[in-house]
Amino acid sequence: MKQKGREFQLSLFDMKNKKIFGGSLLKNSNPKEKRPISTKHPMHIVIRSTKAKGQRNFLTKPHKKAIKLILEGQAKSWGIRLYRFENVGNHIHILLRTGHRKWLSNYLRSITGLIARQVLGAERGKGKDIKFWDARPFSRVITWGRAYKGVHKYFDKNKRQAMGLNLVAIETKLIYTSVNSS
Repeated sequence: MKQKGREFQLSLFDMKNKKIFGGSLLKNSNPKEKRPISTKHPMHIVIRSTKAKGQRNFLTKPHKKAIKLILEGQAKSWGIRLYRFENVGNHIHILLRTGHRKWLSNYLRSITGLIARQVLGAERGKGKDIKFWDARPFSRVITWGRAYKGVHKYFDKNKRQAMGLNLVAIETKLIYTSVNSS
């Protein structure tokens, strides 16, 4: 059942597209190609951790604000244009644009390290020997227009799910219902 849901989740993206990289697409942690980037188009980045449960959830009060500050502060430090991000609890969606490959690399390295340290309560240089992130960050180059709007809708859907709401269409009326309701 889980596999079917995962296939549905990934069906948003054309897997034959050469503008995607990382996440569960990598068979091992040693990629054979560089991450595709664009300096003229936005990129959708997803970082995910199954260890983000309970007190380690990204949406808990101490972590939510700190993660927002990390994402925005590091974007400013590394020259990244941050269009939008959604914290969903165990993963974070980021929509950004970079000027150089090195800037993106530095940004991803810094946010993943700082978020893991924040959530685990670790100090710099004193790792907890825990593999916090599930895989390398997933990335996809987005074209302007229809694809860009589609990613914003996808972010909105994830935001509603994180809040515990599902959008249900009934006779052309849109209503919100609780995820746990039958």
